[in-house]
Amino acid sequence: MYRILRREAFSDTTFLWEVEAPDVARAAEPGHFVMLRLHEGSERIPLTVADYDRDRGTVTLVIQALGKTTLEMRDHYKAGDGFADFVGPLGLPQHVSRTGHVVLVGGGLGVAPVYPQLRAFKAAGNRTTGIIGFRTKDLVFWEDKFGAYCDELIVCTDDGSYGKPGFVTAALKEVLERDKPDLVIAIGPLPMMNACVETTRPFGVKTMVSLNAIMVDGTGMCGSCRVTVGNEIKFACVDGPDFDGHQVDFKELMLRQKRFKGEEAAANNDYAHVCQVEKVLFEQNKTNYKKYKDVAPHATRMPERDPLERSRNFKEVNLGYSMADALAEAERCIMCSKPACIEGCPVSIDIPRFIKHLLVRDLDGALAVINESNLLPSICGRVCPQESQCEAQCIVGRKLESVAIGRLERFVGDNAKPRAAAPPRFDRKLGSVAVVGSGPSGLAVAADLVRYGCDVTVYEALHVVGGVLQYGIPSFRLPREIIAREVDALKALGVKFETNKVIGKTFSIPQLLGEMGFDAVFVGAGAGAPAFLGIPGEFAGQVYSANEFLTRVNLMGGDKFPYLDTPITLGKSVIVIGAGNTAMDCLRVAKRLGTPTVRCVYRRSEAEAPARVEELRHAKEEGIEFFFLHGPVEILVDAEGNVRGMKVQKMALGEPDDKGRRKPVPLDEFVELECDTVIYALGTKANPIVTKSTPGLELNKWGYIVADEYTQATSVPGVFAGGDIVTGGATVILAMGAGRRAARAIGAYLASGKTQWPITQADAEAFVPPAPVAAEAER
Repeated sequence: MYRILRREAFSDTTFLWEVEAPDVARAAEPGHFVMLRLHEGSERIPLTVADYDRDRGTVTLVIQALGKTTLEMRDHYKAGDGFADFVGPLGLPQHVSRTGHVVLVGGGLGVAPVYPQLRAFKAAGNRTTGIIGFRTKDLVFWEDKFGAYCDELIVCTDDGSYGKPGFVTAALKEVLERDKPDLVIAIGPLPMMNACVETTRPFGVKTMVSLNAIMVDGTGMCGSCRVTVGNEIKFACVDGPDFDGHQVDFKELMLRQKRFKGEEAAANNDYAHVCQVEKVLFEQNKTNYKKYKDVAPHATRMPERDPLERSRNFKEVNLGYSMADALAEAERCIMCSKPACIEGCPVSIDIPRFIKHLLVRDLDGALAVINESNLLPSICGRVCPQESQCEAQCIVGRKLESVAIGRLERFVGDNAKPRAAAPPRFDRKLGSVAVVGSGPSGLAVAADLVRYGCDVTVYEALHVVGGVLQYGIPSFRLPREIIAREVDALKALGVKFETNKVIGKTFSIPQLLGEMGFDAVFVGAGAGAPAFLGIPGEFAGQVYSANEFLTRVNLMGGDKFPYLDTPITLGKSVIVIGAGNTAMDCLRVAKRLGTPTVRCVYRRSEAEAPARVEELRHAKEEGIEFFFLHGPVEILVDAEGNVRGMKVQKMALGEPDDKGRRKPVPLDEFVELECDTVIYALGTKANPIVTKSTPGLELNKWGYIVADEYTQATSVPGVFAGGDIVTGGATVILAMGAGRRAARAIGAYLASGKTQWPITQADAEAFVPPAPVAAEAER
């Protein structure tokens, strides 16, 4: 990083930076320029060296705020700030010798780069005349600095508000007529330099001009700075930037300079919009800043891989928003004064605040807001059913399509630069906690507890971390590198993971709380026992549970058999029973394994299907056949006991059940569907391994752990539980919400010295997490 030592404003648009750059200062000469880049994603811009101090190791630049980058330099950088890149000195220095009478003309911003040349020509023993021009008196700068090295100084203003009225060319012509110089140097905008050249041409006076404004890379690589000089192609960054103006083809040069005019105007408009948004939302803290008529009615479409292509591989289907997509969607948020979307989020992300940062292009700030509540945004943005949670509560959605909050969360998680993670330091540890299971609830509780000052160890029964994220969700929905990245962030915070440890077998919960010395235990083991219907034919070898099928593929690489060792056999026709998200995963995986015919059988209608609308659509696009209002009654097998088909009964919808869904009513009509393989995707039951080995742990009639809905506290002191082992099969984000509630309650329990049980909602709400030592030092 390069540091700005001094910043001085000359006017609303013109300002000075003195930059600490010893290497550049040591080599700089009059006529040199530098290339500057503010940060990742910024353009490289050329700036002429206005001054340098070899002893102090500084280079002085004078900048006019015209384009996006220079406006950003003006508005967002002050003395003490740093920026990314400062390359130079570049170009050839001006040839300075004892010439006689030298006239140096600076127009507007060109006044600054003329100054070191003026000083050098004066030091070489020349008589110097300075002509500096500005639009108005308010824009005049460095008059005294020029006066110190000029035998004669003429200050011009276009509007006549100061000095000599008119353009610098008029003053130059007068000097040419009364005291013909030996050399003229003109630096400023291209039209101004062209005018000076045409003014001196009749007098036959050599006129040098500086063409550094047309650079891109500044080192001779790109050729963008090519210019015709004396019928030869020259490159300004290596052959210049100073050239004999009488030889320069200005007409060609000015045409080339206009090639990005439209793009530059768009960038300026965008920057102005961002500044206005920043003023309204951050400085004025306004809410409801946009009316419905100004909001695009439909959510920005998610780019997707072509259905035929994606049905043949496991590459991610949803490709993610581009920056333009994300900003367009963020603009649909009206920043309502009472954001119901936060209430709809199980982990209470401050959604308007993260979108506010996104609107002003502050992706890192947006990620920091999300991370206050959720350290797994790239995962949640992909697999959470936002349409039934935060987006269902979106105020915009009352009249238009809801803001695509999940897609924006994913974009931020994927594209923001996470802060370098390190274990937070505390004066003393709050306690040590064992977490059973590394699924969503376990990861969420671990993330919060380690930030509260706990030593956290997560025990995972499988050989990889992630639980259902790894074995239950295919990579075309959740790429494995995304899981690895999010888990690595938790490891960097100090969370310890131990795989291949089955709690209830390898260790028991009483052992964790006893001889192993943990102060509390959180059980997030999931509900991994599959459910079956009990119909004839289920014994067949070609009948899989969704867990077995997905685990063989997602976790064991069954799609790569025989190159990997785990086999999977599907035949030519597969039927999946169920229509939830897991069923959609099974259907789409079977299609990707090359099965010609893949069917879904579901006893209710499509409207009652639990799967996300997007998942249903994707499955249809990929060639899945759906048999809604059909209920399985028998799996048909051949003489050898192999699956040959399924007998299904047609259904009609009757009255709603206790969950509000209309009950399927059997009709006296049956159909036989041919198939080789059947996959059950009917949800899961509680896995008893942990619960059976924990004396005193209260279970409900289905075998799930009974836990307080606010604190996740169980019947066993020091033991908390959350996620599917408490609720039954649910969503990733609901499990994470339980983990976060548990973390707060565990914090309260440990802060009390483990003297109070059960922990109440009031106890959890009153808990104040200890502040890390580093955070206190910063304040």
